[in-house]
Amino acid sequence: MRVRAAFPKLLVALTSASLLLAGCSTTASDTENDASDGCITDFDPSVDYFPDKSEIVDAENFSITYEKSYQVLTVNEPFSAAPPESYVLVKCGAPAPELSGELAAAQQIQVPITSLYSGSTTHLPLVTELDALDVLSGVSNGSYVSDPAVIERIESGAVAEYAAGGNIDTEAVVLAAPDVLMTGGTDDPAYAQLREAGIGVVANAEWLEASPLGRAEWIKVMAALTGKEKEAAQVYGDIRNRYLDVAAKASDVEPAPVLLGGMAQGTWYMSSGGSFMGRLFSDAGAQWPWQDVTTAGSLPLDFEAVVAEASDAPTWLVVNNWTSIGDALADDERYRSLAAVGTGRVWNANKALGPNGGNDFYERGVFRPDLILSDLVAILHPDLLPDHEFTFYQQLPA
Repeated sequence: MRVRAAFPKLLVALTSASLLLAGCSTTASDTENDASDGCITDFDPSVDYFPDKSEIVDAENFSITYEKSYQVLTVNEPFSAAPPESYVLVKCGAPAPELSGELAAAQQIQVPITSLYSGSTTHLPLVTELDALDVLSGVSNGSYVSDPAVIERIESGAVAEYAAGGNIDTEAVVLAAPDVLMTGGTDDPAYAQLREAGIGVVANAEWLEASPLGRAEWIKVMAALTGKEKEAAQVYGDIRNRYLDVAAKASDVEPAPVLLGGMAQGTWYMSSGGSFMGRLFSDAGAQWPWQDVTTAGSLPLDFEAVVAEASDAPTWLVVNNWTSIGDALADDERYRSLAAVGTGRVWNANKALGPNGGNDFYERGVFRPDLILSDLVAILHPDLLPDHEFTFYQQLPA
């Protein structure tokens, strides 16, 4: 059994039971360890305990550096406009390193972790692909989950929900005492309380990566926590190779005009060329009027501006809850003027939904840009992938 060192400060409002459980912290310790869970049983300071090291190729928002018995994970922007944050990931069974400078106050977390609370469904494919699903012990809201294996664990009680109402149940998280709560790349007042209670709070800000491959490479962050570096290198390498192979095929054809996005609360949100989806569309051989805008994120436009520039595009790509073109017209009759509505070439990335409506495009798609890209190329340039089986996109009936 692994024992974690106690933290002296806990939330005053918690019960004595929570105080006892929170005594299992994520700070590195040289206390009792079991070799069967990947821990050191006889520490030798001359040994390199991280023989499999992650090399970061495409991601720009995190880095990992290695010492013999610990690694330093740094997230450059843990949430929008935030300063860098570093985490010292210490091989369990090794003594806690005495650090100075910027790392003196950094969280120290024993790895490999044995329990994880996930703040975003985008984390779920990372644990499943690394064969580390047993580490997952909490999700913020199970209703958004589409992965059947994760849903089964939620229904069995093996995975708890800790923010089903949108707010983190701080007391419940402290009582559960996970090794790490991984954030969804946003800030929350509860995080400071959880850190004080001895729970490692690690930012996953993959959404701030503009590159599709950069986002997928965050599997190496999960690997650093779970000790699955070798597996992550293989998985990511395969995804990267498939992505680049499909992109190379699309680069040799004439770009296909497309219409992107749709109206939401009176505004048409259009992908810029510098956004995550914009890069996917470009790599798929798409062409649209706002492709040369290099800012990240979506561009807020009015209906008339979009119609003036792109209404004649023969293909329309959306991500929403429409199941037919009739649903689109029910939302806004003005869509009838779009050429793609007339041709019936309206495609929606809602083919893979969970039982509660969670869209796998948002869950697995971030980690599998190769699958999104293949869908897009098959839509825009079907001759390039004639036998393609769609994963996320489906053509809407009338």
